[in-house]
Amino acid sequence: MFKPKYKQIIDDIIAQIDTGELEQGMQLPSQRDMASQYQVNRSTVIQAFDILKSQGIIEGREKQRLYVSGNTWHSYIRNNINWQNYISNSTTKNNQYFVQQINKLEFYTNMMRLGTGELGPDLIPNERFKEILSKCNASVLNTNYEQPQGNLKLREAIVKYMGKLGITCTVDHICITSGALQGLKLIADGLLIPQSKIIVESPSYINSIRTWHNIRADIQQISISDIKSNINNIFKAQTQYTNSIFYCIPTLHNPTQHCYSIEEKQKIIMQCAQRGIPIVEDDVYGDLYFKHERPKPLKSFDTNDNILYLNSLSKTVSPGLRVGWIIAKPSVAAHLADLKMQNDYGVSSISQYIASEWLTQPQYHEQHLKSLKDKLLIKRNLFLESLEKYFNNFGSWSTPEGSFYIWFQFKTPIDMRILFDEAVAENILINPGEVYDKHARHCIRFSYAYIEPDDIDSTLKHLSKIIQTHFSQSS
Repeated sequence: MFKPKYKQIIDDIIAQIDTGELEQGMQLPSQRDMASQYQVNRSTVIQAFDILKSQGIIEGREKQRLYVSGNTWHSYIRNNINWQNYISNSTTKNNQYFVQQINKLEFYTNMMRLGTGELGPDLIPNERFKEILSKCNASVLNTNYEQPQGNLKLREAIVKYMGKLGITCTVDHICITSGALQGLKLIADGLLIPQSKIIVESPSYINSIRTWHNIRADIQQISISDIKSNINNIFKAQTQYTNSIFYCIPTLHNPTQHCYSIEEKQKIIMQCAQRGIPIVEDDVYGDLYFKHERPKPLKSFDTNDNILYLNSLSKTVSPGLRVGWIIAKPSVAAHLADLKMQNDYGVSSISQYIASEWLTQPQYHEQHLKSLKDKLLIKRNLFLESLEKYFNNFGSWSTPEGSFYIWFQFKTPIDMRILFDEAVAENILINPGEVYDKHARHCIRFSYAYIEPDDIDSTLKHLSKIIQTHFSQSS
């Protein structure tokens, strides 16, 4: 459909205002420049500008210069809402660049995923889920809303399951969440205030999400090596710790896979108690410890309800179930459950039913964990063998005692954004270290959870050639 040139100019300027490309107070190009750009006479540009001025969208100031009006919002909102203003002014900010790219690229079917922190399809027990549902009769399956703190049978199963880990609790201590991530969100919204001091290990998974950044929290990082070397004096004596919490992943830490000893865990609890600092323990990986007996959680040593304990089936069973839980003082669990009901009315009742059966019947969870750890151990060993073959000259890594991450540190600085883009161009997806710590710019968090065993060696070999080419071009 034919559109007059002056109308095209008007529509283009309005579109640039809508997207935020032109903001309030910005100067427009001159009439001469606009005429050249659109290949029209200046009179056509003047006609367009006059209409925009009459609508209050632009305004003239000194020396006939034109600017986007400060009243643009008020004069134009009836026809075109500037959604960019809403996005820019929102208290919830977008993910960092690498996280946005990873979230998008993970769903490219031809992408070899060397950093994905979830079980691959070959490790998820979908046949068992079908078996659970096939045995269910209509009188048992509930598809209405569940209780605010979650399905009672599921909470009873969690009480027994936690007892095996040394955690004593009742159903009133438990709030079912949509994965551990929702638990973190509920803690941020329900227990913290703006500018709360969040003490975290460095590097840390918590830096890859915006849950606590969005409440403008004062996030203070302590390296794991500093925590271990100063285990008797972790926190500065002169610092005020009002409205503070300590977030940690004590067992199979993400991304480093570090585990604290029992003595270190007890000292962390003691120091936090002395300074009145609650602990948020994230224990989603503990069950993936490869040795027979997994390390005890911090919560198992807690006698005063000073620890908020997070766990989930997302890393051990299926991320799509979206079943996690918080263990806290009953009044806190009830408060967080009330907040949860304000947001989503709870986790899917079908997912909660599957999870309750899964944890109640030993032939499901216990057998699955044993099989899963055997498969992950095979993948880990294949991954380590390939790293030894192709990456030994590039950097260093440690052998994980469980879970599915390997923290790789380059010996020589590398431009990670260029490497990331070059790897993606070759259909290889990596997780750069700065996702977890802005200072870890020369690290990669590898994961062997999602990639097929037969693809590990060839993919790491391919990535090593990309890295070698990168270093050769940089020298």
